[in-house]
Amino acid sequence: MTRFSVWIGTVVSLGFLGLVLIRGIAEMPDLDFRSGVLWAGLLGGLALYVISQLIGAVSWQSVLRMYGVVLPTGRAESQLLVSQIGKYIPGNVAHLFGRIALARADGLQNMVATMAMLIEVAILLTAGFAVVGTLMIFAPDLMRKLTVDLPDDAATVLVATGIIVVLVGLIVGQIIVWRRAGRPRPTIGQLLLPLALHGANFACLGLSLWCVIYAVNPGSTVSIVYCTAIFTTAWIAGFLMPGAPGGIGIRDGIIALGLELFIGQGTGLLVAFLHRILAIVGDVITFCLGLVLRRRAFLSRQRS
Repeated sequence: MTRFSVWIGTVVSLGFLGLVLIRGIAEMPDLDFRSGVLWAGLLGGLALYVISQLIGAVSWQSVLRMYGVVLPTGRAESQLLVSQIGKYIPGNVAHLFGRIALARADGLQNMVATMAMLIEVAILLTAGFAVVGTLMIFAPDLMRKLTVDLPDDAATVLVATGIIVVLVGLIVGQIIVWRRAGRPRPTIGQLLLPLALHGANFACLGLSLWCVIYAVNPGSTVSIVYCTAIFTTAWIAGFLMPGAPGGIGIRDGIIALGLELFIGQGTGLLVAFLHRILAIVGDVITFCLGLVLRRRAFLSRQRS
């Protein structure tokens, strides 16, 4: 990734967030920090975010097993849990390179670790597009609200194109790994497992966002399905935007804009802001869990 693209992505992300702030900051409601509902919702959202990261760690382990890489329990999972903190470094790719570095430290060949990472990212994006695409099919009214400013069928074409592009990339990546690494060809079941896990991952994140909405506005009618749709859409956009650390700006802005259809500009902005704080705290928690797992594995190897 060039430095120019990183700077452009950062400027676009922060500019987008700035516009959203201007729209809604004056209408942000006050929080009652003595409210039990507020803290219950925030803690529930945090717990679900951490669970989503643990699911992602299990998915990474399943991708490595797909290519015959079997590590001691918790070792592969710790690679993702520790490296995820790197997504807050400008460039939005440090967490990916960090995971490859940890995998190499655990004995994986560089090419295998790199290709496994690319395949895992492709599966993750495929799951995200599949979640949005499924909601478009089974909740058309919901998706019309999400894409109110787009021409008819433009959203359907966009999501379908994304799914096709990611799937083609997934297939090409698989072929490269098979031929260069001499690894056994994964079965359909092996491919579907991480796909299903990431589907559950996005469901947890959508529910996490819903918990924050409930904490701020218990009487809201925003559904969990809508929260899942808006968060997944925002996550994909933030992930693909170069330069945005952890999708900051793009993800938060899309969440705020999507929620304002139901709870207003100010409340939507507040929810996006609070969920970002929970995500940062959750990433610190999972980072610490990953360090504990790696330390245990190191001590176990020393004793043996």
